Amino acid sequence: MPGHLGADEQKRLATRAIPALLLAGYEVNCTPDVFDEATYRQAVHDIRTRAGRPAAQQPAPANSPSRPAPGRRTP
Repeated sequence: MPGHLGADEQKRLATRAIPALLLAGYEVNCTPDVFDEATYRQAVHDIRTRAGRPAAQQPAPANSPSRPAPGRRTP
């Protein structure tokens, strides 16, 4: 954690990182001094909320074909 952050902010950031690390397949061991249950629950909720929303899709530009054009052959 960055040293300029206070102890409470360091604890919050460390706790918020745990759900993402678990989802990425890491094993997380955290001392009770650093873990905050309410912050952890909020981080899990935030991840679940983001996972439940479909990703915004950008529409294709109007001039682009729906399928790629075949490549040109040169003799």
